Amino acid sequence: MARVTYLDCLVPPDAGPADFFERVQALRMTDRGRTVDLGPLDRATLTLLSRALSSDQRSVYLGLPRGRHDMAVLIGIYLQLVRRGAELTGGSPCPVPDGPVVVVGLRTNVTVRLAQLAIGRQNLSRALRMQRIRGDGRVVDLQGKITRAVDSPSGLFYLNTALGRPSLGTSVGTVVIDRTSMANDQSWERALAWASEHDAARVVAVADLGTQPGSSRAWAQWPWTPALRADVRHTLGHRSAYGPLTSNALLAHRPAAAPSVAVYRHEQLAELYRTVVAGVVAARRVHTLEPWPQPIADAVRLLNLLWCSWGSIGRQDAWQVLMGRGSGARALARSVSRGTSEGRAGPWGLFRETQWPDLRRGVLDLYEVLYEGNPRWDLLLALIDWARADRAGVPVLVRTRSRSAAAAVAEELADALGGDADSLLLAPRPGPAGGGAGALHVMPYTERLAWDASPRLELHLGVPSTLRTGVLFSGAADEHLAVVEQSEYTWLERSASRALHGWHEQIRQTAALLRLGEVPEPATPALPVAYGPVDLSRPFPAPGDPPQRDSRLALDLSALFEDYDAPAKAISTPADPSRGATAVAADGPVPATAVLTEPEGAVLWLRSDEQVDVLIGQRYARVPVTALTPGSRLLRARGDGQSRLHDRLVMVMHDSAEVTAMDTMIGFFRQAITTVYEQRGSWPNVLTALKNLGSEVSSWQAVSKWADGSVIAPEDPQDIHRVALLARDTRLTAGGTWQRLARMAEELRRLHRALGHTAAAAMTEAARGTEGPALRQLKTLFSGIDVSEVLEEFDLVVVRRVGGQKSVSAAVLGRVPGPRSASSSPQEAP
Repeated sequence: MARVTYLDCLVPPDAGPADFFERVQALRMTDRGRTVDLGPLDRATLTLLSRALSSDQRSVYLGLPRGRHDMAVLIGIYLQLVRRGAELTGGSPCPVPDGPVVVVGLRTNVTVRLAQLAIGRQNLSRALRMQRIRGDGRVVDLQGKITRAVDSPSGLFYLNTALGRPSLGTSVGTVVIDRTSMANDQSWERALAWASEHDAARVVAVADLGTQPGSSRAWAQWPWTPALRADVRHTLGHRSAYGPLTSNALLAHRPAAAPSVAVYRHEQLAELYRTVVAGVVAARRVHTLEPWPQPIADAVRLLNLLWCSWGSIGRQDAWQVLMGRGSGARALARSVSRGTSEGRAGPWGLFRETQWPDLRRGVLDLYEVLYEGNPRWDLLLALIDWARADRAGVPVLVRTRSRSAAAAVAEELADALGGDADSLLLAPRPGPAGGGAGALHVMPYTERLAWDASPRLELHLGVPSTLRTGVLFSGAADEHLAVVEQSEYTWLERSASRALHGWHEQIRQTAALLRLGEVPEPATPALPVAYGPVDLSRPFPAPGDPPQRDSRLALDLSALFEDYDAPAKAISTPADPSRGATAVAADGPVPATAVLTEPEGAVLWLRSDEQVDVLIGQRYARVPVTALTPGSRLLRARGDGQSRLHDRLVMVMHDSAEVTAMDTMIGFFRQAITTVYEQRGSWPNVLTALKNLGSEVSSWQAVSKWADGSVIAPEDPQDIHRVALLARDTRLTAGGTWQRLARMAEELRRLHRALGHTAAAAMTEAARGTEGPALRQLKTLFSGIDVSEVLEEFDLVVVRRVGGQKSVSAAVLGRVPGPRSASSSPQEAP
């Protein structure tokens, strides 16, 4: 009997003219006028879904290499086309169940994408009956016609989760959830809950490779692993890659079976790290319901910051504070140094006597070693030189754990290699890039890049947590290089091996469930060492010299690291060295203020130490939660976005890379004015210095607001230049940066003024679904872009009463809690 493989089932070799994909290809699908050629991986994915939906399997979880793409949109289009075809021909049973197909995602913009797509001469948004779900549960088409969802039983809907969980008043057929658009597990769980509330017959999830469903549903999981993609490429070849609607870019190069590794060794760092990790593991094992003592929690946060730092600790601290990422390493070290955990009895008292001295001394010693001169900085520079020589012409992308870390590393690289920091923070352009500084980029993991067919090298600084192993198999680069200390190598290898084995088991089970035939056997090769090992304890080799080799046996700390990295549900303090520094865990308790709002009397819990957006008369402003009073008009994000209205509208005009560059330049200015303040000793003295240069600023209070961010920047562009001159800050004076910052600040001020005048009326018009004077004014400001969907993401509520503070779960902040939430019930409201 002939051997039947999964590809024989998913991409049949004998497809005739009546085959769905052959018909689409014959008619020619276009995206903004350019042909979209659905390749073998697209065909396999969509056929897999069709088989799953035709079976008794109610939930399918697709794992795709991390990147920015529109596969959820493609799946929605495919399901609707299949159903429309079945309606027209009345042929074989349709695998798509009755009821609307709903694509759910955080700002996935299905409406915009469908308007750009066509099959033949037919625009898909009209052909597929596309409608967007509004915040009130009704649906609106591209012409602005608002109807009830129940009136479109065979429609294709799009739900932006930033609108919350609007009720449609009817059940739905298939829900396609774009998990790749969601920032956290809570958003994912809320999307699943919405599907359950609407009795979805089928759920399809599009997720990053390496994530897990983590819900009570019985999922058929299919991760497109490097081995499967290599098999598809070898067997069926590949197609030209264009646009985010296909996965052709994933087959442009033969996928590497595993990431490569750059290995370094530093005996002192390794020993200190081992000591501190052992202390944190011991703290995790303390069995008590009491919260962690503050000095111990700060020691963990300090370790997180230090082990993720690859440059100047002082510079990273500055960006950490400027971007509001919490305490810097210096403040945490001070807390750990002064902390004693005195007065604690029981388990924490015993920990203080036995484990705390070593943990405290170890993390402070680690801080001193890295603060004096981070030895890993020279390694990073050497790796960039090596990559430029060994991978000539290939863009190099340095990944960091946070935006603040990216800004700090970019600033140091600009100083060391030339160029400017904000250019390094821009996303690489698709396609091949030449050598030089233009081929180097620094980006946080939160910044997704499109799948690209061109070669690209990603440097991962350290071992990702077990929850983030998938970043090492991302589709945004064809080569991944993890830079690890020698004692971490086995930990990384075991994490990668465990992930590959787990993915193969999911594939095997789903292939058996859907009767797909044979799948490739798993392969778990050793991680190849592309660079090193080098000993950072010795003098570093000069540029151009071959890297030193250290053949000594590595100290295998993998068992200890795995214990450190393991989830500990009873403890809310994060202790994973590869997570960003955070003040508390995502669901940990935070101080919050209860705010009772009109008109429904809903209770909002707002973090007590944050600022919120309000409308004061015709002024859009940001004030502390503690400054809210009865009658205040508060702008609140309705759903998963949890952004400011101002920031959302800025992102309508600028992509995320441009926004990052704007934040960076504003950060430069705030650093500069702070430097001048430190030099002059007081704000009145700063004012005097500015006036000596010709400034007409009215008061030192106005100048101080430039530093704390309550004012974006001076209204007089020359004041930006004067501050840069006083601080001797070449980042602002060179290349016209201060003029660019002045133009950006004016644009942001203009938006602030427009929001003050129009926000309330524009939100009312958006809620009614009619474009009035306010929406037209905003549309003009945004060069003709309709911002009504953005406005629907926010509520304007009136504060009835402000209550006292209490600790609540971070998960309920900014939301109207459900009636079962004891910590946020109306009885406890103000």
